[in-house]
Amino acid sequence: MGVLFDYFRAPSEAEVRGHMNENDAASPVPGVFDGIELKTIDPCVILGQLVAFATDQEWRPGLVDERLIWPEGGEQDMAHEGPWVTVLDDRARDELAGIPADQVPGLADRWATVEEFGGYADNEFLREVIADFTALATRAREHGESLHCWMSL
Repeated sequence: MGVLFDYFRAPSEAEVRGHMNENDAASPVPGVFDGIELKTIDPCVILGQLVAFATDQEWRPGLVDERLIWPEGGEQDMAHEGPWVTVLDDRARDELAGIPADQVPGLADRWATVEEFGGYADNEFLREVIADFTALATRAREHGESLHCWMSL
Protein backbone atom coordinates (compact mmCIF):
# COMPACT_ATOMS: atom_id res chain seq x y z
CA MET A 1 0.00 0.00 0.00
CA GLY A 2 1.19 3.52 -0.73
CA VAL A 3 1.05 6.74 1.20
CA LEU A 4 -2.29 7.69 2.77
CA PHE A 5 -3.62 11.27 2.66
CA ASP A 6 -6.41 12.95 4.64
CA TYR A 7 -7.31 16.63 4.22
CA PHE A 8 -8.83 18.85 6.89
CA ARG A 9 -9.32 22.40 8.05
CA ALA A 10 -8.15 23.56 11.45
CA PRO A 11 -8.21 26.81 13.42
CA SER A 12 -4.45 26.85 14.03
CA GLU A 13 -1.23 24.98 13.58
CA ALA A 14 -0.95 24.79 17.37
CA GLU A 15 -4.24 22.87 17.58
CA VAL A 16 -3.07 20.48 14.87
CA ARG A 17 0.23 19.88 16.66
CA GLY A 18 -1.59 19.40 19.94
CA HIS A 19 -3.85 16.76 18.44
CA MET A 20 -0.93 14.94 16.83
CA ASN A 21 1.13 14.98 20.04
CA GLU A 22 -1.75 13.83 22.24
CA ASN A 23 -3.21 11.15 19.94
CA ASP A 24 -0.21 9.07 18.83
CA ALA A 25 -0.14 10.94 15.50
CA ALA A 26 -3.52 9.53 14.46
CA SER A 27 -5.35 11.20 11.62
CA PRO A 28 -7.78 13.83 12.88
CA VAL A 29 -10.25 12.78 10.14
CA PRO A 30 -12.96 11.90 10.87
CA GLY A 31 -13.91 13.12 14.27
CA VAL A 32 -11.50 15.83 15.38
CA PHE A 33 -11.34 18.27 12.49
CA ASP A 34 -13.67 18.77 9.53
CA GLY A 35 -12.10 16.92 6.64
CA ILE A 36 -12.10 14.26 3.96
CA GLU A 37 -10.32 10.91 3.77
CA LEU A 38 -8.85 10.51 0.30
CA LYS A 39 -6.00 8.09 0.87
CA THR A 40 -4.38 8.31 -2.58
CA ILE A 41 -4.46 11.98 -3.61
CA ASP A 42 -1.24 13.77 -2.71
CA PRO A 43 -1.19 17.58 -2.38
CA CYS A 44 1.66 18.46 -4.73
CA VAL A 45 1.14 16.37 -7.84
CA ILE A 46 -2.40 14.98 -8.03
CA LEU A 47 -4.20 17.79 -6.19
CA GLY A 48 -1.87 20.24 -7.92
CA GLN A 49 -3.09 18.99 -11.28
CA LEU A 50 -6.70 19.60 -10.25
CA VAL A 51 -5.78 23.16 -9.27
CA ALA A 52 -3.97 23.58 -12.60
CA PHE A 53 -7.05 22.42 -14.56
CA ALA A 54 -9.38 24.59 -12.44
CA THR A 55 -7.27 27.71 -12.99
CA ASP A 56 -6.43 26.98 -16.64
CA GLN A 57 -2.68 26.80 -16.21
CA GLU A 58 0.11 24.27 -16.62
CA TRP A 59 0.89 22.08 -13.63
CA ARG A 60 4.27 22.82 -12.10
CA PRO A 61 5.96 21.82 -8.86
CA GLY A 62 4.87 24.18 -6.11
CA LEU A 63 1.53 25.06 -7.70
CA VAL A 64 0.05 23.78 -4.45
CA ASP A 65 2.63 24.88 -1.94
CA GLU A 66 2.80 23.05 1.36
CA ARG A 67 4.88 23.38 4.50
CA LEU A 68 5.59 20.70 7.10
CA ILE A 69 4.11 21.62 10.49
CA TRP A 70 4.29 18.26 12.31
CA PRO A 71 6.48 16.80 13.60
CA GLU A 72 8.18 20.00 14.55
CA GLY A 73 11.68 19.97 13.10
CA GLY A 74 10.71 16.96 10.99
CA GLU A 75 12.37 18.34 7.88
CA GLN A 76 15.73 17.70 9.58
CA ASP A 77 14.79 14.21 10.87
CA MET A 78 15.48 11.92 7.94
CA ALA A 79 14.79 8.84 10.11
CA HIS A 80 11.16 9.84 10.83
CA GLU A 81 8.88 7.47 8.93
CA GLY A 82 5.61 9.34 9.47
CA PRO A 83 3.00 10.36 9.85
CA TRP A 84 3.42 13.99 8.85
CA VAL A 85 1.12 17.00 8.62
CA THR A 86 1.54 19.84 6.17
CA VAL A 87 -0.37 23.07 5.73
CA LEU A 88 -1.36 24.04 2.20
CA ASP A 89 -1.03 27.62 1.03
CA ASP A 90 -4.20 29.68 1.23
CA ARG A 91 -4.01 30.48 -2.48
CA ALA A 92 -4.65 26.80 -3.26
CA ARG A 93 -7.48 26.77 -0.69
CA ASP A 94 -9.09 29.75 -2.37
CA GLU A 95 -8.71 28.28 -5.86
CA LEU A 96 -10.36 25.04 -4.71
CA ALA A 97 -13.14 27.01 -3.00
CA GLY A 98 -13.72 28.94 -6.22
CA ILE A 99 -14.50 25.94 -8.44
CA PRO A 100 -18.02 26.50 -9.82
CA ALA A 101 -20.35 23.50 -9.52
CA ASP A 102 -21.10 23.52 -13.24
CA GLN A 103 -17.40 22.99 -14.00
CA VAL A 104 -17.02 19.91 -11.77
CA PRO A 105 -18.03 17.27 -14.37
CA GLY A 106 -15.60 18.59 -16.98
CA LEU A 107 -12.81 18.96 -14.41
CA ALA A 108 -13.38 15.40 -13.22
CA ASP A 109 -13.17 14.12 -16.79
CA ARG A 110 -9.87 15.94 -17.36
CA TRP A 111 -8.47 15.03 -13.94
CA ALA A 112 -9.24 11.34 -14.51
CA THR A 113 -6.70 11.32 -17.35
CA VAL A 114 -3.66 12.25 -15.24
CA GLU A 115 -0.90 9.68 -15.36
CA GLU A 116 -0.85 9.22 -11.57
CA PHE A 117 -4.30 7.59 -11.65
CA GLY A 118 -2.86 4.94 -13.96
CA GLY A 119 -5.95 4.81 -16.14
CA TYR A 120 -8.09 3.54 -13.27
CA ALA A 121 -9.80 6.76 -12.19
CA ASP A 122 -13.56 6.69 -11.71
CA ASN A 123 -14.99 9.95 -13.08
CA GLU A 124 -18.07 9.79 -10.80
CA PHE A 125 -15.86 9.34 -7.76
CA LEU A 126 -13.66 12.24 -8.85
CA ARG A 127 -16.74 14.46 -9.21
CA GLU A 128 -17.54 13.70 -5.58
CA VAL A 129 -13.93 14.34 -4.56
CA ILE A 130 -13.91 17.74 -6.31
CA ALA A 131 -17.25 18.67 -4.72
CA ASP A 132 -15.92 17.59 -1.29
CA PHE A 133 -12.69 19.57 -1.77
CA THR A 134 -14.61 22.64 -2.91
CA ALA A 135 -16.94 22.45 0.09
CA LEU A 136 -14.09 21.88 2.56
CA ALA A 137 -12.03 24.72 1.09
CA THR A 138 -15.06 27.01 1.18
CA ARG A 139 -15.70 26.25 4.87
CA ALA A 140 -12.00 26.78 5.65
CA ARG A 141 -11.98 30.14 3.88
CA GLU A 142 -15.22 31.25 5.57
CA HIS A 143 -13.70 30.45 9.00
CA GLY A 144 -10.28 31.96 8.24
CA GLU A 145 -8.67 28.52 8.43
CA SER A 146 -6.08 26.79 6.32
CA LEU A 147 -6.25 23.37 4.70
CA HIS A 148 -3.94 20.70 6.10
CA CYS A 149 -2.86 17.32 4.85
CA TRP A 150 -2.15 14.36 7.15
CA MET A 151 -0.06 11.71 5.45
CA SER A 152 1.28 8.36 6.49
CA LEU A 153 3.13 5.46 4.92
